[in-house]
Amino acid sequence: MVGGRTIKLPAPVGFERIDGLQPEVDRMVEGMLPASNRYLARFDPPKNSVPDEGRGFNVQVMRSIENREIGDRTFGDIKEQTKAEIEKAQETIRQEIAKVGGKAEKALQDATDADAALSLSDVVMLGCFDDSPSSLGFTMALNIAAKAGDKSVKSKLVIASMIVPVNGRLIYLYANADFNSAADRAWAEQAVSTWRDAVVAANPRVEGPSAKGLDFSRIGRSGLIGAAIGGVVALVAMLFKKKKQA
Repeated sequence: MVGGRTIKLPAPVGFERIDGLQPEVDRMVEGMLPASNRYLARFDPPKNSVPDEGRGFNVQVMRSIENREIGDRTFGDIKEQTKAEIEKAQETIRQEIAKVGGKAEKALQDATDADAALSLSDVVMLGCFDDSPSSLGFTMALNIAAKAGDKSVKSKLVIASMIVPVNGRLIYLYANADFNSAADRAWAEQAVSTWRDAVVAANPRVEGPSAKGLDFSRIGRSGLIGAAIGGVVALVAMLFKKKKQA
């Protein structure tokens, strides 16, 4: 439920919903999120699937706009300015990610018996991969390292993010993967695009009001930053899973 609207979220093909199964994990993962965001659902491969390849999906919403009517027309009016912010907001995004890193590190420490350390580095915005009339997709890559006691994990990860209006509410879809080659980036971008199509098809289409003449500039910038840092948190949660398996 987002802003009083029901949002149907079909699972990505080959994945299953995992939130709600382990309350302690849910609390830790949700504790990593910035106050601006909240999870709607998380999806992982079925247990014991091989290979894992660090792949997963999640969907989030930004609290400050979840009650605002944003349909296909509304998003079309603000999409170009949101796209333009991707280049301009890179430094702001890095600063916000650094703040998220500190919060995530504390959550990691609270979830382990030993002192834990977490670092996020080499954050790169790889640009847009989707330019559909009513959605915007962009990709990020970064390095994450975690250490707890005598266990340590390092990963280079890629995340494909999709900002899309669904039933009159703006949501963020994410597909993550270990980043070992260009094929991993291609998988994430194609996977989140396919999932977007399934989610949009499962929900009513809403045109929404025009954004012209309204102050939607703040939504474009803050929405982009919210999408970026929300995606990083999902990668940190994925790294925690790898650490437990190490």
